[in-house]
Amino acid sequence: MASRAAVTPNRRGMKSRELVLDAAERVMATEGFEAATLARVVAESGIPMSSVYHYYGSKDGILLAVMDRGAERFFADVPDPDRRVETADEHLRQVVETAITTLERHPNFLRLLLVYAIQPPPSDAADLDAVVGRVRERALGRLRKQISIAFDDDSRNARTDQLARFALAAFDGAFVAWQTDPGAKLGRLLAPLPAALVAAHRGLK
Repeated sequence: MASRAAVTPNRRGMKSRELVLDAAERVMATEGFEAATLARVVAESGIPMSSVYHYYGSKDGILLAVMDRGAERFFADVPDPDRRVETADEHLRQVVETAITTLERHPNFLRLLLVYAIQPPPSDAADLDAVVGRVRERALGRLRKQISIAFDDDSRNARTDQLARFALAAFDGAFVAWQTDPGAKLGRLLAPLPAALVAAHRGLK
């Protein structure tokens, strides 16, 4: 009784919201958007339907909240150093290794991000497109910054942008391979990426 009294309604509300988002993320990532009906989210989360409506308004509202929360958690886990660590190759190796650890920690969010980037759910997807676009651009911005630090280049030049897009495509492809091939390992798939970026930097004008 004492422990219940110590939990304020606001804290209970925050915990309930997290339970709803956890359930929705889990179902959407493993079974798809259509499977994540409000009734299914209620059953998975244990939160009443009236509260789910109060917090998010609709299934689309839940999806947007899942994506926003996932992005914040993902980028909070990725350090963003302001200076180079040793050589360009070593700096990029650390960037890639950190990204691998983060990808492995947040597979459901990344799975949803790629799915909805390719094929948004059948609804008014403008808000979702904006969220996906923000996350992708934020990832590109982080990569541009780290590549520019590694090579002491301007983060706004065309070569840096091309290398950042190449790196993001490598992460996308490795993540899909990891999710679809039981024998694939992210670390092994992405191990050549730092050297590939160094070679590409030399080859690009």
